[in-house]
Amino acid sequence: MESKKKEILKEIITDEETVLLRLKKLVSAAKPFIKVEEKTGSVIISSDFSFANSDRIFLLLLGKYFAMNYGILKDYSIKLGDISAELGIKRTTLPAPLKMLIENGIVERPKENTYRINPYKADSLLRKLDEKLVVDKEKKRART
Repeated sequence: MESKKKEILKEIITDEETVLLRLKKLVSAAKPFIKVEEKTGSVIISSDFSFANSDRIFLLLLGKYFAMNYGILKDYSIKLGDISAELGIKRTTLPAPLKMLIENGIVERPKENTYRINPYKADSLLRKLDEKLVVDKEKKRART
């Protein structure tokens, strides 16, 4: 019975190499947009682009996830007040973009007023940001 269970479950089991490859792809896609400060885990969002508040929240949470994986932070969850402080966005402005990110499965709410990225959904939003980056570059080129 046990071997039959394992045979069935084998289809959904992944290995460390696959997990690391996924992390590598996320990091590559995020590189143009964020950096993580090595000692504190502070997330530095690129000023080269104009981001909507939802994008800035997403990038902050993604950076916290990377900081935790690097061993800088113990947890990648962040409280609402800390999101507000780190991004310089009024706390009252955050519920609408957070709600949209949660509804799209990109952000999770493990506890009241605490948020974290869903790393398995992050790649879709990074692709959209990358598409915006290409469009912005094309617009800048057209103006010059």
